[in-house]
Amino acid sequence: MTETSPLILFGRPTPWRGIWGSVIMGFTLSIGFGLISLRSPHPELAPMLLIFLLIPTIAIPLLIAFNRYAVVDRRTWLVSINGGQPRPLSHLTHCRVRTFRGVNTIELGYTSRFKDRFIVSSFSPFASPYIEREWIRYLLPYTGLPRDPHSRLSAPFGSPYESHATLEQAQHFAHEYLK
Repeated sequence: MTETSPLILFGRPTPWRGIWGSVIMGFTLSIGFGLISLRSPHPELAPMLLIFLLIPTIAIPLLIAFNRYAVVDRRTWLVSINGGQPRPLSHLTHCRVRTFRGVNTIELGYTSRFKDRFIVSSFSPFASPYIEREWIRYLLPYTGLPRDPHSRLSAPFGSPYESHATLEQAQHFAHEYLK
C-alpha cells in the first residue's frame, strides 16, 4: 500500500498549469497568424506574429506575481497561505463566495489582505482540480468562519454575501456550486 502525501495543496507555489497554458496559447496564435499572414497578399504583416510571442512573456511574470496557494499539513492541520507562517485551520476566518461569468469561487484566508487569502474555483481554464474542491468541502467545518444559526441555506447568493460569508453559506456554496 502506498502512503499518500501528508500535505494538501490548494493551488501550487509555481502555477505550472497557467504558465504552460499561456505558452501554448502564445505559440498557437503566433503559428496560426503566421500561416495566415504568409498566405496573404501583404507579407509585411508577417513580423506582427512576434506580438503573439509577447503573451507568455507578459503573462508568466503576472501569473507568478499574483499566484495564491495554500498548503495544509494533515499531521498537524496547520495552514500555510502563500508560503507564510503556518497557522491553525481554525484561524481561517475570512470567506468570500462569488459567481462571476460562470466561474464559482470560494476565497478563504486569515484577513482580507491579498497575501493572506487563497482561492478554490471551478469552471475556468485554470480552475482548481476536483481533489482540491473535495478537500475544501471537507475542511470548511473546521475553519473559524462565523456561524449563523438563523441562516437560510437555500438563500440565493448575491451582493450581501460578497463581503463575508458565514460557515453555513460557504458550505452551501461549496456543495452546490463547486462541483
